[in-house]
Parts: sequence; C-alpha cells; structure tokens
Amino acid sequence: MSTAGTALLGRRNLMAAVIIILLVTIGVRFFQFQIILHDKYASYAENNSIRTVRLRAPRGIILDRNGYYLVTNRPQFNLAVIPAEVEHSLTELESLSRFLEIEPEYISNLVSAADGLYQRFQPVTLYEDVSFIQRSHIEEHRLEFPGIFFVDHTIRHYPSRARATHVIGYLRNVAEEDFAEYRKDGYRMGDVVGFAGLEKLLERQLRGEEGYRYHLVDNLLRDLGEIPHKPTQYPVPGDSIRLTLDVDMQAQGERLMEGRRGSLIVMEPTTGEIYVFVSAPDYVLGPFVGPIPQTLWEYWRDDPAKVMLNRPINGLYPPGSIYKLVAAAAALAGGRIDPAATVECNAVYQFGNRVFHCNIWPGHGVVDLKDALRVSCNIYFYKLIQQIGFEAWVEMSLMLGFGAPTGIDLPQESLGQVPTKKYMDRKYAAEGWTAGHLLNMVLGQGDLLVTPIQVVRMTAAIANGGLLVNPRLVLDPELTSRSPEVIKLPGWIWNYLQEAMYEVVNGEKGTGFRAKVPGAKIYGKTGTAQNPHGNGHSWFTGYLETEDGRQLVVTVLVETGGLGSRVAAPLAAEVFRFYLERYPPAKEGQLAQAH
Repeated sequence: MSTAGTALLGRRNLMAAVIIILLVTIGVRFFQFQIILHDKYASYAENNSIRTVRLRAPRGIILDRNGYYLVTNRPQFNLAVIPAEVEHSLTELESLSRFLEIEPEYISNLVSAADGLYQRFQPVTLYEDVSFIQRSHIEEHRLEFPGIFFVDHTIRHYPSRARATHVIGYLRNVAEEDFAEYRKDGYRMGDVVGFAGLEKLLERQLRGEEGYRYHLVDNLLRDLGEIPHKPTQYPVPGDSIRLTLDVDMQAQGERLMEGRRGSLIVMEPTTGEIYVFVSAPDYVLGPFVGPIPQTLWEYWRDDPAKVMLNRPINGLYPPGSIYKLVAAAAALAGGRIDPAATVECNAVYQFGNRVFHCNIWPGHGVVDLKDALRVSCNIYFYKLIQQIGFEAWVEMSLMLGFGAPTGIDLPQESLGQVPTKKYMDRKYAAEGWTAGHLLNMVLGQGDLLVTPIQVVRMTAAIANGGLLVNPRLVLDPELTSRSPEVIKLPGWIWNYLQEAMYEVVNGEKGTGFRAKVPGAKIYGKTGTAQNPHGNGHSWFTGYLETEDGRQLVVTVLVETGGLGSRVAAPLAAEVFRFYLERYPPAKEGQLAQAH
C-alpha cells in the first residue's frame, strides 16, 4: 500500500475512533440524565412549572380574663404577581385596573419598583382585600392576565368595645433598615411584625408557622390552579394569649378618661393582675386590619396630645402629696418620730430666707402624723423630712419600688427618677443644693419623678402588707406561682399606713372623701402635683376591701386636672362602684360553701 493510502486509512480510523468516543460519551450522559439523575432533573423541570405560594400563619388571638375577644383575625384575599415573571406582559396586566378600580399606571409602577434581584422574584401585592365580586370577575378572565395569583391570609380584627390600645400595641411591616435583624428569624421583606405593646413583646408566640401552597403555571406563566399530588402545607396559627384585663371594666375606664390626658390603672394587689390599663388619649386600631400605614404612624407620633405615649409606664410625673406615704413609712421605719406627737400648722413655714405654705388657709391647727396624711398637711411634712433625713427618704423610696422598673410585661418601661445624693451633687454642682430642696421633694415635687404603674405597685404593697408584686397583663399560671419581693418592715407600720389611708377617705375633712362608695371599705391618698405649664396634675391612689376579703387597687392621674380630691378621687369612686356591681361580694352562705 502506498504511503498516501496508509495516511488516508489512518485518518479514517482516527475519525472513526473520535466518533465512537463521542457516541459513547453521549450515551453515557444520556443514561446518566435519563436513568441515574432522572428524579433530580424531573424535579427541576417540575419546579420550572410550579409556583410556591407562601401562606402566612394567622397570628394568635388575644382574649380578656373572662374569655372575651380583644383581638381576633378575619380572612383577606390579596392579588399578587412575581415581577420577574410579568415584566414582558405589563400591558395585559394593566388591564386589571378595570376590575380593581385603580389606575393602570399604579400597577405598572408597583411591578417596575422591584428592581433588585431579590425583589424581582418576591411576590408584589397589587391589591389588598379583594372583594368577592372583584375576585369573581378576575377568575372569569384569568387567562387574560399572566402571572397573577391570589394570596389568602388572615388579618387583625378588633371586635371588643374596649380599645386597650397601649396594651395590645400595633403591627408594622418589616422595614428595610431592620430587615437584617428579622431575616435570621425567617422573616421576609414586607412581613408584618408586632411593633408595640404585647404584639411586640409576644411576637414569637403570636406569629405562628407559615405554610405553602403549590400552583401549576404554563409556559406563559398563567396560574392553572393547585397541584393535586403536592398537598398544601397548612400554616400553624400562633398561640392564643389570655390577658388579665376585664373588657367591661377596661371599656368603662376608657369612657371615664375620654377627653382627658392621663392614666387609669386597676390592679389586684396580691397577684399583680391588671384589670384596667388606660393611657389617655389613645388611638383606634379598628380601621387598621394590618400594619399601621407609615404616614399615619408619623402623624400619631407628632401629635401634640402624644397619643402614642404609654403614660402608665412611660409618663414621668411629680407624684405630689401621695408621696407623703413614703415619708411616713421612712419616719416610722427608722423610729425617728413618735407618730402621736403633734405639730401646729398655721399655713406658713419659714425656712431660711424662704416661706413655704400649706394647702389651705389659715392652716390645719394641731395635727399628728395620721392627721397630716388625712388632711394632707404640708407644714407637718416640711418638719418631718428634716427629722427623717435625705438618705432615709431615698432608701424608703427605693424599697417601695421607685426609681426601678416594676417588671410589667410590656416593653420599654421607664425607670422614673429618685434623686439620690450623687444625682443632686451632679445636677447642682455649680450653685449647690440645700435642705430647702428636701421640702419640695417630701411633697412629691422637685427632682422626683414617678410613673403611674410605680404608684400602683406602692399602693398594692401597703394594701397587701409589704409584698412588692410585679404588675402583669398576661394571665399565666407560672407567673402567679412566683414569689413577690417582701419589703422588710414591721407589720404594725403597714397597719398604720392602712389606717391612715382609711381616714383620708372616711375621716373628718379627709381629702379623699369623694372616693367613698357603699358596699366596701375604701382606702386612699390624694395628690395635686404642681405643673409649670398649667393646672396641677390630679392624683388619687387607693384600694377597696370587700366583705369577703377581696382587694383592688385603683390609681388615677389626670394631667393638668387640678385638685386630686375634686377630679381624680371621683373617677376612682366610679371604678370602685363598677367593680362592686360586676363582682359583688359573696354572701355569708356562699363564703361557707366556698370554704
């Protein structure tokens, strides 16, 4: 064979070998794809035609102590699209506007706004709360609108006559600046999250676990309905929460505080269970079935009435004469005075080059400690604080829970301010401070600031004989079993304070007489705290004791309300009266059966 023939044969054999190798390779790969990796690539192909629809879990419902609904859910249907799937069919999509009564440009702008890679593949809600008629029309013309699908979930519903706004709180969408924090817990951009009150504090319990529904889509991205062989993973609702609030009493408290600014709290003094928690003025959650719109939130935030301020736990106020109870406890605890010793009040007290006045003219005459509390005599306490001393007064303030959180189950509780020696030295470093400052502080003025919930806690400690309970809004048996802090004072001191508070309401010329109601013993203390911006703040704090041994603390604060004896005390009487009607004392026969 010639050399040329040999070369030709070699090239032919080489080409044949290459072809054989290629055919074998293709066969092996074909076998691998069709047999070995069949399930994997079949899944890929199926996923290309499947749309996973996320099902948000219903948030847990919130009930009052008697099982009445404060917050529930109702179904809502939203219309959504995936921007990446419809960007080439916006013209057809915009024709949806004739069913939804919105401008076509609105739909176009919503889809176009999702310009990031992540956002383009996340559902965009075109319309919230689609009505039954709207949905029927759209379903009839579904093939005209590529890429659309309905998302059904639940939204908040507020059926109660009691608002309890500052207890419940509100929802907001996860903002972009907060997304990194929420993403690690499985949230997605735009998800709804509790942003205040118990909705925020109990977010994990209320949230629930989301589910998924699987829809088949064709090559034009039209939704063809659910896939029978991929069953829906239904969401798990959030936990139900029962509160200590009483809906009827809460509603009555809100009516009493209508048109006022201030706080009204009602608490059981041995368990800390709160029956009423009113911060006035408040805002109405009813119209907002989902997250609060940003514009409205900003309006509320900037409202001069401070509707978003949770006054019971965040409002800082001078307590006025109710704080005389603290001075009395400090004097008795230290054995610094004889409570029966008297002071003559002629309405004027000279201290250095300053003149201090009592609350009435021409004074109260001769009074002892119990008398001074009953008629709220300033002159007596001007002299008393000098016998007590600043450090003992501060120590008793801290023992009774002031200057510290009460532990109430709400977020971001304020501490108040008990002015210690270190604080006074720092604040008045330039001019110095003197004993004259103490004359203001013993009356609950000056640098002293408290929250209403701290006053409630102190009053409860007097009523229950020295237990510093943690106020609470969530009805939880585990919390009930926890032992409260015990204030280590002799029992006779608590008895003395209780007797003095009884005289404030029931004694001759007692300042709290307007809080008196038939059917129970009422104990109390009034206060009028000076306010540089207008009338004084009106205070009343006290408790009732029924024939069957039940107690209930009521603390009322009305900003710029004037005299506590004339404004706050009558409001407390209304609460006492309502409680006795709603929970009447048991008769002797009933008590015997109960035991």
